[in-house]
Amino acid sequence: MQAIMKPRIPALLRTSLAQRIASSLFLAPGALAAAYAGGAVFAAVVAFAAIVMVFEWTRMIEKREFSPAFYALAAAGAGALMLAAAGRFPIAFAICGMAALAAGALAARGERRPLWAAFAAAYILAPCAALIWLREAVENGRALTIMLLLIVWAADTGGYIGGRLVGGPKMNPVLSPAKTWAGAVGGVILGALAGLACARWIYGEGPLALYVLAGGCLGLASILGDMAESAFKRAFGVKDTSGFIPGHGGFLDRLDGMIFATTAMTLALFLHMIAGRING
Repeated sequence: MQAIMKPRIPALLRTSLAQRIASSLFLAPGALAAAYAGGAVFAAVVAFAAIVMVFEWTRMIEKREFSPAFYALAAAGAGALMLAAAGRFPIAFAICGMAALAAGALAARGERRPLWAAFAAAYILAPCAALIWLREAVENGRALTIMLLLIVWAADTGGYIGGRLVGGPKMNPVLSPAKTWAGAVGGVILGALAGLACARWIYGEGPLALYVLAGGCLGLASILGDMAESAFKRAFGVKDTSGFIPGHGGFLDRLDGMIFATTAMTLALFLHMIAGRING
């Protein structure tokens, strides 16, 4: 009788979704605490994530672990992010460029692997350096970094809810079989709402439509990053880049949206600063 009355929990909730929630509850507070602390703490967290992502990337494209390309990218990335933490941003980005050349020269031949290895410097290392620039060198950098994290998480949550509950037509079955238009809309909406809430917290009263637009655009960038990573994995025939994060896969699987959103936000802020100096 007890067996009959016992609620039947879907396997998804007992495995993948439960692991996803548990991992998020463990990782999110740490990420927020590091963003709040800034300095060496934040730089160390970003550097650790960057090296793990480089490992996952080179293993995916070269089908081997701890390759010469990995060591070149990891060493250059660690150096670049240390310099970024010290405020030496031009040199840090220059080292990212040199890392691309070194990784391309050391990568295994064939199947465009040198190009893919070099691409890791732009895809992984440069956004990580830009994230440190955002936290340490931009006005309201602490609040903006936390805002970025919350928008990406909101977009990911909205996409997951929309995709699971609504479903419907796929965005691009070839590049990303799991992504639906409903999920994309949900991600953009929650990203926009998170952007509005965070911008009001940072700047107070202001152009609300602009806050919503900024949050929605960053949410969209996060979704595009997720799709891009899905396309990369599909091209190399892997499901997850690793199993480091239960329920999510690897660091690249979890941070793909963050990479694109960071690039979009920091590029927009940098261009805004340049325009301000020109006009000023």
